[in-house]
Amino acid sequence: MEFPNTSDLDDPGPGGSSGGQLRTVKSHLLASRELLVASLYNLAPLLDRALAAGLLSQENYFEVGAEKTPQGRARRLLEVVHAEMDEVGARHFMECLRSCSQHYPRLRTWLSSDANTERGPTERQLQAQLSELCRRLGYSVIPVALVLFSNGTLTQFELDQVQAAPTSFQQTHQLLSACLSKGERACCRFYQALGSEDPQLASDISGEMNKAGVLEEALPEVSVVSGHITSDAVENHGVWHSPVEPRGPGVCSIPIAVEETGLVETENHTLSGVLREVTSLLSVAPGEDARLNVCELGVAVGLPRRTVSECLLEEEEVGDAAQLRALVDLFLSKTGEASRLLARMAENVAQRVLLSERGCMLLNLLLEAKAFIHSGDHQNSRFEDHAGKVWNIFSFIVWDIAAEVLEDPRMETWDPRKGVCLLRGSRRVETELLQELEECWAEGGTENLMQSVRVLAQVLRDLHPLHDSVRLSPSEEATVYSCHPHRLHRVTSFQGLPVRIIRKALGYGAHSASANTDPLSSQYREVCLCIARLLNRVNPDVSTASTDLSQVSMDIVTQHIQTTLARPVFSSQSFDAGVRQRVLSVVKYNPVQEGLATLQELHRDTLFGLESYLKPGEHHGFQLVLEKVQVFGGSEIRCVERVRGPVTIDNGVEEVLGFFTSKPASFLVSVSCRGYERGRFFWVREPHCVCLSGLAEGVGLREGRLLGLGESAMVLAMEGETVWVREGNQGRKTELEQVCQRLSATLLEQGCCFKVTTPGTQCQVKFIYKAGNISAIAEKNCEVV
Repeated sequence: MEFPNTSDLDDPGPGGSSGGQLRTVKSHLLASRELLVASLYNLAPLLDRALAAGLLSQENYFEVGAEKTPQGRARRLLEVVHAEMDEVGARHFMECLRSCSQHYPRLRTWLSSDANTERGPTERQLQAQLSELCRRLGYSVIPVALVLFSNGTLTQFELDQVQAAPTSFQQTHQLLSACLSKGERACCRFYQALGSEDPQLASDISGEMNKAGVLEEALPEVSVVSGHITSDAVENHGVWHSPVEPRGPGVCSIPIAVEETGLVETENHTLSGVLREVTSLLSVAPGEDARLNVCELGVAVGLPRRTVSECLLEEEEVGDAAQLRALVDLFLSKTGEASRLLARMAENVAQRVLLSERGCMLLNLLLEAKAFIHSGDHQNSRFEDHAGKVWNIFSFIVWDIAAEVLEDPRMETWDPRKGVCLLRGSRRVETELLQELEECWAEGGTENLMQSVRVLAQVLRDLHPLHDSVRLSPSEEATVYSCHPHRLHRVTSFQGLPVRIIRKALGYGAHSASANTDPLSSQYREVCLCIARLLNRVNPDVSTASTDLSQVSMDIVTQHIQTTLARPVFSSQSFDAGVRQRVLSVVKYNPVQEGLATLQELHRDTLFGLESYLKPGEHHGFQLVLEKVQVFGGSEIRCVERVRGPVTIDNGVEEVLGFFTSKPASFLVSVSCRGYERGRFFWVREPHCVCLSGLAEGVGLREGRLLGLGESAMVLAMEGETVWVREGNQGRKTELEQVCQRLSATLLEQGCCFKVTTPGTQCQVKFIYKAGNISAIAEKNCEVV
């Protein structure tokens, strides 16, 4: 592919868009309309992502969802993009589509080719480095912006927008977004300005990109003469690299990533090659942001969790690129078997290690705290200037973690140090991580704060998987796996609200004019108003029924939300305590006061979470609990996922679980059901099973039945001196105890168990709760007893 020379591109002029050889994103989407309409059959993930990014309004969201067919919804969404978004919005929409590519397999080839053709090479480089530049450009952003204004790249309005942003992070994001919207020429000019205003950062950025293996083409040295990029450099190679040292007036040397086998050590060359293969297998482009749980990935390829965790916590950066490289290096140093690593990666592990959208947002907020801490090393800034914001970010994150892991997270303090103490009782956060976090904050200092960022990042990654799966912890015998869900499921007596009521609450007054013209203030106010209206629908307050909240001050709105949440109807037995905790955090942490747009994105996500929770469904009052798995025959359980349900049907509740094993296997699954039925709490483990251990092999058994117990007691499995038996009618437990006494065996309670036998490595089992009992039937590729 030959890259265009900057002289071949139309000069956009002040505020214009680059035209010339590069097609706009909107025209590209329009040309691909037929393919997109046929491929976007499930719009929910894309709509949620676009709404969270602020690209769609609530009205757009409901208009698209109101279409009766998938094709109609896709057409309506593309109409919104074409009619209501400018070129910058269309680019951001494309980013949302790429981030949801796992949901649209028919678009993967199109998205891959699109990513390589719609942008110029320097645009692609700037997009890849956007997150890192936002965190590190700091106080150099204004000088760089002034250079771009003086040469006509930025308009006065765009310069004013950059200068008006409340933090250097947001100023940089505003600046880079403007450059990316103008095309290849503007991006080249940004790197030119960066090299002249902050040579050290330019050098660091170039070196880190080379180290991460982002630039793989062997490119010769390029020169910048008299402040202008040579046309041959851009024409032949397209990628501008930062200057390192001057070679005289106006001339800078630009090192280019050259990976030649004669100059690079064999070990590093092997690492880079394996890293590229791993990246390809994951179908994720690792960058400086965080979208993967690399620790979980290390466990999936066979390494001990503690070993992987220690390796990653020693890594300076918390982004995917650095952590993935550290993991590959660790595996190769331990085994020296690249083929073994790639074979494990090919076993469909990508979906298990992706993070949820909220998890990514929380990590982005954490990286802002890291940027504030790092700014203390800048000659024009001190950490003390940002200490309050850093601790507020830590406080919000600890508050959000408590909402995720505690049954009833009623925190009485906003001090993150005390908040960590409340988390110690949870099994969902590793005790070692909490202890290290406490030590870092107790000792203080920049390095300890930076280490606490790395620890918190791992905690967040563990708590926010994209897919709802079950965490497995093998016992010392390695044949029994204790199970607990990644996500805490709280069952309550709440039954949900009709969807039409929710839509009405969100639609009323959602587009009324805000008294505050600041965009962040307007967004925050709208989120709070929507939350207040939804809470009023759950528990209407007669005393405020006639009050139009859109006309009152923000203090009254936030106070109304807190007062409403204090009512008995929002107790932990009646309403999900985690949802309540997150809603409360919206009014406790004001993004306008903090100047944090990322915090506002999280509050918007909280609103979407509240809206989703309020919808009717079995998820409110029912949970199938997977307690443990006993494996026979030397196989391993690789993963357990929730496939479908729960769903109420035929006077019962059904749910399907998927099991992934290392080879054909036979295993016992212990389950229970809990929830609310007709307003009363229940927890069921029937039919009951027991384990008889210490039997001589074959003693007391004949044709799969225990002698003396008739047809009602079924032998589920036998292994060595141990037998698992499902009790029959009531009173059989006494007979089993008598059998144990007679045979000098030990009887152990096992709960409700089912034996699953699969001839392959994947199977699905449907569990059914009905009339106080649990049953199980084979759903796919297995037999169930």
